[in-house]
Amino acid sequence: MASRRSTRAFLLPFTIFMVVLGLVFFASSASASSPSAPSPSAEVELICHTDNPSECYPKIFQPTEEFQLVHDDQELPHGLHVRLNINTGKKEAKINDPTEKNPELEGLPVDRSIVVVDSEAPEEAQIPKDAPKYEPVGAVKQPKEESGEFYTSLEYVKKGPHGSDLPMDEALEFLGDISHDIYYGLKITETFDTVKSLFCLMIDPKTPAPSEGTVPRDQQAAAIISGALQNNPTALEEVTKVWPQLMDSSCRSLHKAPQLKVRDGFYASFVRSPESSGAADHDVLRAANKAKAQVAAIKGLIKSPTIRDDFIANKGMDRLLEVLALEDAQWETAQRKAGQLVLDSFLDEEMGADVGVWPLFKASEADRSKRIADRVSDENWKVAVKSIMEKNKGDTSHWSKDLYERLDAHEKAQLKLVGKDEL
Repeated sequence: MASRRSTRAFLLPFTIFMVVLGLVFFASSASASSPSAPSPSAEVELICHTDNPSECYPKIFQPTEEFQLVHDDQELPHGLHVRLNINTGKKEAKINDPTEKNPELEGLPVDRSIVVVDSEAPEEAQIPKDAPKYEPVGAVKQPKEESGEFYTSLEYVKKGPHGSDLPMDEALEFLGDISHDIYYGLKITETFDTVKSLFCLMIDPKTPAPSEGTVPRDQQAAAIISGALQNNPTALEEVTKVWPQLMDSSCRSLHKAPQLKVRDGFYASFVRSPESSGAADHDVLRAANKAKAQVAAIKGLIKSPTIRDDFIANKGMDRLLEVLALEDAQWETAQRKAGQLVLDSFLDEEMGADVGVWPLFKASEADRSKRIADRVSDENWKVAVKSIMEKNKGDTSHWSKDLYERLDAHEKAQLKLVGKDEL
């Protein structure tokens, strides 16, 4: 009995030792077999602005399935889903998922910045009928944190594309995204040189062909002007202040070519000259898209009575009429934009139009020759709009029907007041 007890006493420490040894071996095996946390590749080139390694980041942006901040000096690979955080003014990006749906964006035009060739410009928000006119109240509120990239992009545009290797397309794209913000829209229009540079880009008759995935610079510039002025009367006031100076200024040109006066370029025809009528479909589409973008900018500009009167005096309405008179189907979107501009700006009071400024034909005009000339001009509008209306007979809500009926009603009302010799 004593022998058994001594044996058990001897075996007990040995047993405990073996159990502990087994647990240690099992733990070390499990640790060796489990995958270690991934560490940054030694081949990844980093950008470090301080001596703190934790503040370094890859030179080439490393996307994940979640949006991450894109630093100003990082390079973006192609094909990512890029967005602008309007609260911070910073770019964010992630791996693009074509099947991803954002419920907040349903029904809105979305540009995922992958491949854009002469893309449709975002549709301007339609103001509901009977909506009160917007009145500015107080100063434009400054954001808590201003975007440094905004001011960098503004400087690039101000310097212009000539004789420099600046990232002009990236700057225009960024300003196009942020121009709809009231504060930044005002900042864009506060500096004369910036406004002039945007106008020169917009009216450039020799805009270079865009690189793959980018919108032509003339269209981008027009979109920035339109975005900055939309629902932003303070920004419009800034442009109105410098309008005479702007129209009398000239755009810089390359290779000692004659400088283009802003007034001449702004009031130039949207339609290609007869000798270029045999241009390729792509060139026609480019011209139509440029006209559409510029019409959107004009719509924002002529909300200023000063600019509106200058536009009418310089035959600006004739330029719009030229667009409506075209038969090519590629111009249909630009024609709709032009038609809506006329309705919302001159004929439909419920949409904020200043009724009575245009059409020009008025029985009260004392100068008979001018009265007759204005009537002929208005008749040309009716002919062009009627042609479009007849092509869309099946669509009773087509914009051309509303426009034609209002033009016709205006003419009939004036004819009742003139002498029989003019009927």
